[in-house]
Amino acid sequence: MDIFKPKTAYFIVFILATSLACCSIVAQLFFEEKPCQLCLISRYMYLTVGVISVASIKFDVMRYMLLLTVFLELSFGLYHLGVENHWWIGPQSCVAELPTLESSMSSNVFENTKTYCDRVNWTIFGISSTLWNFLLSAFIFWLVSVSYILDLYLRKIKNE
Repeated sequence: MDIFKPKTAYFIVFILATSLACCSIVAQLFFEEKPCQLCLISRYMYLTVGVISVASIKFDVMRYMLLLTVFLELSFGLYHLGVENHWWIGPQSCVAELPTLESSMSSNVFENTKTYCDRVNWTIFGISSTLWNFLLSAFIFWLVSVSYILDLYLRKIKNE
């Protein structure tokens, strides 16, 4: 299948990764969906995956780096999903604080616009954006892994 040829797969990864990063930027700018700190890191990771996937089309050496980068994005997506679903604790600066007497008496309580990593901030078709992020990064990892393994196998057959 053509989709598993390395150059085709890496081009699809480039389109997906840059589209996901651009969609998050559009959601922030035009729909006022504020990203949490982990969402911002994920956005930068997708941009990195996009750049490395383009480089992988031209340079065979970059394929190792792409596989590693996509695995890191998948792992980070799982971490972010776990923080959002309270499977584990996230970074202190990104976790919602419990209200105290001082904070409830403050007039700035309703003006707090900080977005927390351990809350569902926005959904798409009833599914949190963090779960979508994880599912799409899992698909990208699967695509890169399968094309990488098939490429190694075909090169081994060709050399024998």
